[in-house]
Amino acid sequence: MSIDGAHDFDEMKKEEAPAKKDLKYWTVGNYDWKYLCTPEWPWCRGSKGARAPPRFFGRDSWLGMLTATVMGLQHAMAMLAGLTTVPFLIGNNAVQNTVPGTPEYDEAIDTQQYLISAGLIICGICTMIQVTSIPLPFNRQIGAGILSVMGISFTTFAPANSTIAKLIAEGETFDEAYGKVLGTAAICGLVPIAISFLPHRAIKKLFPPVVCGVTIVLIGINLCGVGIKAWGGGAFCADNYKGLEVATDAPCFTLNATTNAYDPVFNPKTGDTSTCYFNVPINCLNGDVALPFGSPAFIGLGFAVFAMIVVLELFGSPFMRNVEVIIALLVGYMIAGIATYDGKKFVTGSKISAAPAITFLWVKTFPLAIYGPLVLPLLIVFIITSIETVGDVSATEEASFLSTSGPSHDKRVRGSLLNDGLSGIFSALATSLPLTTFAQNNGVISLTAVASRQAGWACAVWLFVLGVIAKFAAIITTIPDCVFGGMTTFLFANVIASGIKIIVGDRLTRRNRVILAFSLALGVGFCVGALTAILLNLLFPMETPMIVPAPTSKGLPIHQEPSFIRQGDDDDLTPPMQEAMSKYDSSVHANKDSPTGAVVV
Repeated sequence: MSIDGAHDFDEMKKEEAPAKKDLKYWTVGNYDWKYLCTPEWPWCRGSKGARAPPRFFGRDSWLGMLTATVMGLQHAMAMLAGLTTVPFLIGNNAVQNTVPGTPEYDEAIDTQQYLISAGLIICGICTMIQVTSIPLPFNRQIGAGILSVMGISFTTFAPANSTIAKLIAEGETFDEAYGKVLGTAAICGLVPIAISFLPHRAIKKLFPPVVCGVTIVLIGINLCGVGIKAWGGGAFCADNYKGLEVATDAPCFTLNATTNAYDPVFNPKTGDTSTCYFNVPINCLNGDVALPFGSPAFIGLGFAVFAMIVVLELFGSPFMRNVEVIIALLVGYMIAGIATYDGKKFVTGSKISAAPAITFLWVKTFPLAIYGPLVLPLLIVFIITSIETVGDVSATEEASFLSTSGPSHDKRVRGSLLNDGLSGIFSALATSLPLTTFAQNNGVISLTAVASRQAGWACAVWLFVLGVIAKFAAIITTIPDCVFGGMTTFLFANVIASGIKIIVGDRLTRRNRVILAFSLALGVGFCVGALTAILLNLLFPMETPMIVPAPTSKGLPIHQEPSFIRQGDDDDLTPPMQEAMSKYDSSVHANKDSPTGAVVV
């Protein structure tokens, strides 16, 4: 028997039913397509209950060329919304400071489209390496060698976006600002490579779940603000929703009600009365529609995406639920394409017609440089993404029925970390933000019962092809900000949920609560909060979790009832279930003084 359960499972399947290598075998294989594509009614499943899943396909199982192509497309679609979000929003920094119809605006749109295409191409290349795994000497490899994919991390977006906005406000062009982000990221990409050579125990001690979790929560909160701005109509009009102050050459005067004369007014901006500022209202431009930030039309279009996600989650087939975000985005896009406001369209096709047919890396380049203030935030980001990579690989192994411990697991984790670092450096030099191991496709593996690497290779090819087709990126840029914002707000809220899951998955002791509280209180931007969590984790000594007895019976006198049982509970109710003995049992733990059946809280 091998360490990897999926391989053993496949071998047993082969023994049970030897595959006949006919046309069906080479094209569609033996997959249960009815299970994948049939919608279901969520509340009425009859006496049978939940449907039985189809046959499981392990890491090296044969799918058939057509089945692998469709499965790869499904993985690509599950990732697509996340992969295009970051370059789309980064490119908005170039677009929002230009005037539509000018050459500068057209150039900014070209840059935004290129960033989307470059990101997809690089994700395809690096995913191919991640799934294949390149063997190295000394029992090492580049890549995990399982159905684990690569994508542009949301964690990187927060410091990169704020840095670009800051540099543009200081007078630099978008190309110069973005080049500084890329140059800094290429240097910081050495962090995952170094971490891949550290002992696993040292990594967990320096960056336990409470540190990683609070950092991810703070990043998610910051990202949700970006999503809300886009949902309301756009980031620029959100930042200037009160209007933009424009200077004039005319002096400032005010009418004196007593003398009925115009008196000069002291202007604190200039220190005299020689210059006056007046307020210019700023509207959000989505297509040809210009409305104030937060207009009902914008909110409604973004909410259509949210509503469609709920509908798909309730009634969709496994295939549809796996790709519900991209389907909801397409539905919102279609509604925006049909809808008009005072005869003006939310979606225009000028960007699509002006885009080239194909593109590739380095069609557009940026002057690389290192920006000192960005080094520390990106170092923290790469450390956090490295810890996430360990969890993501383990989650993919679990979904693939592979061992989550032992030599094979350690080899896959180290290979994935090494690929993270090399991909981060390569992507920065290839004009895209750093990549990291993605976990968005784990749900696809679980629901489809397909962990075959053939699906991963097909996914990599799909991403590469979609990136080369420049018209596809042009279509993405025609999606109104309000529609894209509805989708990104949902995705970024999932980042917060991921951080919370990591925090509550660990024992929330008093020590961890103090670290959590301080980090959240001081988390003005994720960097301060992350540093606070790291320092307090090293400063505070570890403590033993609190032990309380689990309730074992009902009907006790009030003064003997456990404090966490409500006194108003109905006596006829079933007695509360005792917590699992394995959580803390004197028969299996070293602390023999703790009561059997006690639970850790």
